[in-house]
Amino acid sequence: MISPEFLEVLEQFQTTIVGIVGFVGVIWTLRANSKNAREEHRRQIRSRRAALRRVLAAELRNYARALKKNLEAQRPNDEFLSVGRIHRLFSDQLAADLGLLDLDEIDVVVNALISLDGMDHFLENISSQTSDTRFLLPSEAWDQFQIVNSTTADALNYAVQALEFSGEA
Repeated sequence: MISPEFLEVLEQFQTTIVGIVGFVGVIWTLRANSKNAREEHRRQIRSRRAALRRVLAAELRNYARALKKNLEAQRPNDEFLSVGRIHRLFSDQLAADLGLLDLDEIDVVVNALISLDGMDHFLENISSQTSDTRFLLPSEAWDQFQIVNSTTADALNYAVQALEFSGEA
């Protein structure tokens, strides 16, 4: 049985006891909510990272396929060769999100994007005429065109492989 002295102490400090129990409950609730928020944030980051990898891999893969078709093409008989200019679709808009990738992935993806831009500048330098959508290359620039296609395609393929290696692309 409970002694009357204990009940008297309980009655005297009941407000303090309720306050302590309530405070512990609030702290526990805050910690649980904080943990849930962190886990939800991690899930969102993982989801954004996976989407970024897939979008970048798809875009870079398509560019690599186009460059491979250029490599398989026959040397032109004409005096000039008309080449389409690559316009990056998603990679420009997603540049701010590259920080979501692993450091090694960032390196190869940025290298691939730099290679694409470098190819554009290189073709501009060796072309006779340029427009917003095309380059007009002299036929004697065919070998240079093939080399820049090959090196850029290699950089793109390497980036796609790195993104696919994560298992999310």
